[in-house]
Amino acid sequence: MQENDHASNPVILIADDNRGIVRLLGDVLTNAGYWVTAVSTGEEALEVVPKVHPDLILLDVDMPEDSAFAVCRTLKKDPQFADIPVLFVTSRSSQQDIVKGFQAGGQDYVTKPYTTAELLARIQTHLALRKAQQKLKISEARYRELSIRDDLTNFYNTRYLYQTLQGQLDMHRTRPLSVIFMDIDDFKYVVDSYGHLNGSRTIAELADVVRSVLPDGTYAVSYGGDEFVIVLAGYDKEQGLSVAESIREAIEQARFLVSQDIGIRITVSCGVATSPVDAQTLTELLSCADQALFDSKEQGRNFVAAYYSD
Repeated sequence: MQENDHASNPVILIADDNRGIVRLLGDVLTNAGYWVTAVSTGEEALEVVPKVHPDLILLDVDMPEDSAFAVCRTLKKDPQFADIPVLFVTSRSSQQDIVKGFQAGGQDYVTKPYTTAELLARIQTHLALRKAQQKLKISEARYRELSIRDDLTNFYNTRYLYQTLQGQLDMHRTRPLSVIFMDIDDFKYVVDSYGHLNGSRTIAELADVVRSVLPDGTYAVSYGGDEFVIVLAGYDKEQGLSVAESIREAIEQARFLVSQDIGIRITVSCGVATSPVDAQTLTELLSCADQALFDSKEQGRNFVAAYYSD
């Protein structure tokens, strides 16, 4: 049988202990343009599936000990393979057997004798359905991602922040979590001098600078306009201050709007607060970080300040 070395040709796995049927069925499917892999037992089918990643499986129900139903149940429990269509092929035609096949998770039941045209039509239908379902899942995942992202910076948006951060705080009540509240110093001057479009370009370029220095496992949020929140799970106060300083320095050293032949420099001010020492709730933690940001502005901007309760 052929192996899957052409991604454009769907792969069909045949599990049948009758070599004659496998040979005939394999020829039919090969001539129809499919790549075919065959095994003779249910155990072999489970071993082969992770290797060849078939697009559809033809299972012979008449293999010993009803192993076809067991194979199907096993595959349907595994998220990696659950969407592979399983077509049971058998000489059994009782309603009880058909129901058993569907209960095991099979998509269709083909009874012998069948015509080549019927079999190919069923295969084509289920392959098309799977392809449509995969496209739908990709679209849904993309939509979900877009719904929690800011278009300009590709940072997370406030919806994501408010949906997830409180959960993180509740889940790890004793583990430190620092947030950085950051905004661009004198951003109004940038907009007034170079226009709103270049103001937006500056924010997008700043986001790239921030991404370049953010540690793995942390994330940034576009909080609104020229304000941002950085979430640092597992970072205590000193570690949060260190990250904030790295961001501040990187932005101070960068030049912005170079592509527009302008080449300006900007700075940011940052306020750092940490849970659980400063606050235990999302709103309190952001409020503390905001107060620290205000303190950094009081220090003359282009500064990192930490929140410390009186």
